[in-house]
Amino acid sequence: MNTTHHISQTVFELAEKTFAKLKTLDIPPYPKYYHDTFVESLEQCEDAELIELSKKHSYLFSNSQHEEMMQESCFGLIKKGLEEFVKSNDSLKSITDETAINIDSIKKDYASVDAKMVIQSFDLFQSQIIKELSLADETIASLKLEVERLERESNIDPLTKAHNRRVLVKDLEEVLSFGKEKDIDMHLVMFDADDFKKINDTFGHLAGDKTLIFLSKLIQNSLRRGTRIYRYGGEEFVVILNRISKDEALKAVDRIIKETCESKLLYKGHDIHLTLSAGIASHTQGISADALLEAADKALYEAKHSGKNCFRIAP
Repeated sequence: MNTTHHISQTVFELAEKTFAKLKTLDIPPYPKYYHDTFVESLEQCEDAELIELSKKHSYLFSNSQHEEMMQESCFGLIKKGLEEFVKSNDSLKSITDETAINIDSIKKDYASVDAKMVIQSFDLFQSQIIKELSLADETIASLKLEVERLERESNIDPLTKAHNRRVLVKDLEEVLSFGKEKDIDMHLVMFDADDFKKINDTFGHLAGDKTLIFLSKLIQNSLRRGTRIYRYGGEEFVVILNRISKDEALKAVDRIIKETCESKLLYKGHDIHLTLSAGIASHTQGISADALLEAADKALYEAKHSGKNCFRIAP
């Protein structure tokens, strides 16, 4: 059998196997899920030629598709907006040229001016301008909605649907702007899934993804309405508890850790037991976002080295 044909056939079979696996697990075939499941199947494949090919061309199996798609969407939207602007501008110019009235010729001989013709020309000009402006308004409204959608998507972690690190920094800076000259009731909590690598190694990356989705929802559902959760990186999540006393913040964190410990995730007939560790840093007058994050991270480190499944408070 031709080598190229053989590899193509094997890849096709892996693709079919990937879709079937996602369907069995009741997981939508989004790029992220499809990618990880396909790579998992590829790693288990015994075809030496295909494995060697995947190593040589590893970029084909990278997981940067979402970022690339987002970038392409943004550039595409900008290009479309400019094209529509040029189109509207050309249309308005064309209307003006076609319906232009020679004012100088009217001034020369008022007696020969056909008032009805002038009025009709103005009416035609006005109606065409209004129509073109109406079309431009519709296009602008459509592009505005698209911009808002892309902005929302760029602020959200595609896997867990938590807000991303970029939004965390922005929100944190905004909150801290009120505490430059006084202490405020604000506490930053950094959560980390305990032994997450073990889950990936034991059950696969798809199980790890489902675990992160599960944790994100669990933490979000345990918070006050309107409180955001941010994916800080990997298996770390951050929460800003604002306008809440320190005692209340500690109780909330303790509750989340206990609820996580008492919960379990069912995956392929296996119970995945989860625990969380957390570090808490409270606001002090004039503290920076970086300093607050660093303090919470150090407290989290202490929690991890104190047996996990607990929280520690930054001094």
